[in-house]
Amino acid sequence: MTRICALTRVLKDKLRTLKVCTPVQSIFPQIRSLSVTPGARDTNQGSWLSATPRVCLHDVPTILRAGGLKPNTPVTLTADLTDENGKQFCSHAHYISDADGEVNAGVASSVGGSYEGVFPAGLLTTLAPAPHEFPLLRLYRRDPLLPWKITVKVLEGHQPLGTQEEAVSEVELERHLVGPGVRRIPVREGRVRATLFLPQGPGPFPGVIDMFGTAGGLMEFRAAMMASRGIASMALAYFAFEDLPKTTESFDLEYFAEAAELLMSWEGVIPDRCGIVAVSKAADIAFTLATWVPEVKAVVSISGSPVAYDSVITYQGKTILEGFKMDLSFIRLDEHGRLYPLREMIQLLTPDHPQFIPINLADDDTYFLVVGGDDDAWSCDIPVHSVRERMEMFGRTEKLETKVYPGAGHILEPPYGALVHHSYHRHLPVVGGEDGTERITGVPILWGGRPLEHCVAQEDLWPRMRKFLVKHVRDKSPWYQQHKND
Repeated sequence: MTRICALTRVLKDKLRTLKVCTPVQSIFPQIRSLSVTPGARDTNQGSWLSATPRVCLHDVPTILRAGGLKPNTPVTLTADLTDENGKQFCSHAHYISDADGEVNAGVASSVGGSYEGVFPAGLLTTLAPAPHEFPLLRLYRRDPLLPWKITVKVLEGHQPLGTQEEAVSEVELERHLVGPGVRRIPVREGRVRATLFLPQGPGPFPGVIDMFGTAGGLMEFRAAMMASRGIASMALAYFAFEDLPKTTESFDLEYFAEAAELLMSWEGVIPDRCGIVAVSKAADIAFTLATWVPEVKAVVSISGSPVAYDSVITYQGKTILEGFKMDLSFIRLDEHGRLYPLREMIQLLTPDHPQFIPINLADDDTYFLVVGGDDDAWSCDIPVHSVRERMEMFGRTEKLETKVYPGAGHILEPPYGALVHHSYHRHLPVVGGEDGTERITGVPILWGGRPLEHCVAQEDLWPRMRKFLVKHVRDKSPWYQQHKND
């Protein structure tokens, strides 16, 4: 308890003086829909700024080009948006116009600002809380029915972040998380608290449960984006939401099995199997479901662990997993007061650890895609290797696909969202004291990730995981194969 109180005091002191900016990440798979021709508003005669496409789904890349500028002179590109809570996020990049007075952000190199070098998605990727905002805000869309509206401007000279200089031209990007015809259905059936997103058309669609980590609550944006690409996706809350448990201390696997059964029973969804996408803390639940619930046939684990950190998991009235208790002696603060664990703690969880979830016991037709980044401050690249070693021990590697992304951090999300390098976290499963009852909540967390490399990782992961889910939930479904032949 003394250790917790001392650490909490340090964190509070750090928060009062914290002056860091949060980088943001963006990505772009080569998919184009909802595309609208470029548009720009000139505030200086002859200058122009274009975005191609200007209106699109959020997982589509946009190329910015400016022209009508003075040749071979400094210019600044800026991006700015306001979220649902009225919080402002911004980024900027310094360029030198070419001999024709143009800047093409798709090929030109930034010489300063929020990023340097050739980085077509740099302005989106490095969006961060504006200088006057709390620097640990996390940028994500709470209501996916609202598109992102991002104002991009071009200014003369190399201007600082948050400058009030008048723009010579500007354009508004409109980036949608929900594609045409996608249906959003709030779900409150039995114990299940979720939102279901169904793609356009009658189906049948592969069904996937989508869960985030210790942020808690109900986060819908990834499920909406998966449905926009043809996957019926249920964003599932499992703690800190409505009447659900307040913490991650204990989980009843039957709640998640009930959600899977409900998803598969929905009209237009393949009824004999489903998949799960799970980030961070949610991964241990996904691994457990795939081991104990035979209808779960495909698991995507993103920055997760095959050990239930600080959680007891029960099923049918019995305890099936006792969680691994975090030890505060492994927790550190960086120079900005952001919390992270030493790699040595993660390295304790070897493939033969007694609390390793026995995924090797999953059905023969159950498959796993396990990914992480090697710049993850929570060292979730280590579990990627541990899972492979575990499956090698039991001759099950053909059921497994793994990937460690160079330079990627913990929060790997769909393309073109902001890199969450660090944030203020409400729920943290760190326990101290001999009885394991003391907890730290509401602290700055370091997640890691280098903007360009993280962006490249998300570009790869988004189509990779969708292909994996379609293959193992739809294409390998006996029901679907019979349905095709009827």
